[in-house]
Amino acid sequence: MSKKDIIFGITTGLISNIIGVIFTVIFLFQEISISNIFRIINESIDNNFITKLISLGAIVNLIAFFIFLKFNYVERARGVLIATFLVAILTIYINNF
Repeated sequence: MSKKDIIFGITTGLISNIIGVIFTVIFLFQEISISNIFRIINESIDNNFITKLISLGAIVNLIAFFIFLKFNYVERARGVLIATFLVAILTIYINNF
């Protein structure tokens, strides 16, 4: 078990989740301007629906997970899975507290 590969997978999972949130905003709100994307994300924080955007953004982790599995990077795929669980715990925490 290589800790370096797991940390790389966690980092990849978190970055892909951020990219997924941005793609979700672009897809749902048809906004391409960076300033409008960040405005929508800030409004979603104010209106308490950021957890829904984060959850939809986690779908991109599936792509990273299966790419790592296809090329037999099992430890990196495990890191992406850990990042997905961390994001799930974060959304549960934000939603309930």
